[in-house]
Amino acid sequence: MDVRWVMRWGAPLVALTSWISMLPTSSARAQQGERTVSVVGGVSQFDLSGTGTTGVIGVRGDLAARRWLLLEGGLTVFRPNEQFDQRRTYVIPEVQVQAQVPHHRVRPYLGLGVGSLLASRDLSPQRALSGALGTRVLLRDARVNLRAELRVRGIGEGFSGAVAEWTLGTGFRF
Repeated sequence: MDVRWVMRWGAPLVALTSWISMLPTSSARAQQGERTVSVVGGVSQFDLSGTGTTGVIGVRGDLAARRWLLLEGGLTVFRPNEQFDQRRTYVIPEVQVQAQVPHHRVRPYLGLGVGSLLASRDLSPQRALSGALGTRVLLRDARVNLRAELRVRGIGEGFSGAVAEWTLGTGFRF
């Protein structure tokens, strides 16, 4: 992967994640653990330049705007084996708005988002629109939570590509 490519697209996401983690919250939100940084991993089913299944990893940071409304910034990375044995690394920086059921420990959610699909050896980003269905489980008396999610993305003009991610992860609440 080209260092210039990482600097061009990785730096804005790191800045966004840092900004989310530094935003002030009220003491009630802090006690509820409404800011979270999570690491996720799982399986990605893709239809890009070829179809298949590959591993996927990501990092996500979320901030509660209300008890039921979250703003999430994230970065997802996967490296599929495409047609003609072409190997590219794909990075998807994105933001999502998520509505959650604000139960005490189990919080199902729906999300809608927008981002870009960035491919190594190709510096022209493609729009990525996403929908997510998942749940977060807050562990009792701990700053750790667990999450499970299905995130589906339409890629490019007219959704010429698609990606579906099945992920599990853990997060740190602060």
